[in-house]
Amino acid sequence: MDAMNAFDPQAEESSTTMGRSLRRRPLTRKKLSEMVEEELEQMIRRGEFAEGESLPSERELMAFFDVGRPSVREALAALKRKGLVQINNGERARVSRPSADTIISELSGVAKDFLSHPGGIAHFEQLRLFFESSLVRYAAEHATPEQMAQLTQALDINSRSLDDNTLFIRSDVEFHRVLAEIPGNPIFMAIHVALLDWLIAARPKVPEQELHTHNNRSYQQHIAIVEAIRQRDPDAADRALQTHLNSVSATWHAFGSDAPPHK
Repeated sequence: MDAMNAFDPQAEESSTTMGRSLRRRPLTRKKLSEMVEEELEQMIRRGEFAEGESLPSERELMAFFDVGRPSVREALAALKRKGLVQINNGERARVSRPSADTIISELSGVAKDFLSHPGGIAHFEQLRLFFESSLVRYAAEHATPEQMAQLTQALDINSRSLDDNTLFIRSDVEFHRVLAEIPGNPIFMAIHVALLDWLIAARPKVPEQELHTHNNRSYQQHIAIVEAIRQRDPDAADRALQTHLNSVSATWHAFGSDAPPHK
């Protein structure tokens, strides 16, 4: 039998199913602003506009793409969110290079949506634990005397903020920021900032009467982390960090409905 003329019931069924699907979900046309955005992005990535170079004016872009001003402005705003252009009032958009912060901020909406799901906070707490575990091990092996001095200073500020919860939260974030800075990798810093921002915004509040106990416990655990790093003991630093973050996580879970993920 001619293979070209052979009847294939599965292919026929697949074609019928696809036909029904396409009728139920028609393709939507792209907005003009999205088309302008895509074309400008390709021009930037091809090097037609170099980093630091100004793009044509809005009026010139309107004429070039034969679109209105709103479409051009929406396209430029989208490129700004991607970190591909910088826009200052009264100046033309200028081509830029996406930073680590830009890359992470693009994930912010998805992350916050995931955090609102059951178990979301716990999964992000686990991500933070894995991430900071590597940071303290690296710090124990590679922290310079200057970086150790920064850690000690952050610890001192931590101790002087115990009775003011707002200040303690800031000093707590600063302590962990110093740890994230030690490898000198801007992506690590961006991940650290994003993780804490997302988690702090999503966590339930600890009752006022519990705050001093919670803050003092965190401070003592910070001391243990710094001491292990000072002793150049990555295993001890890792254990101290895990004790700290598991304790913090347990406190938040005690006052919220989010349960930790299965191990």
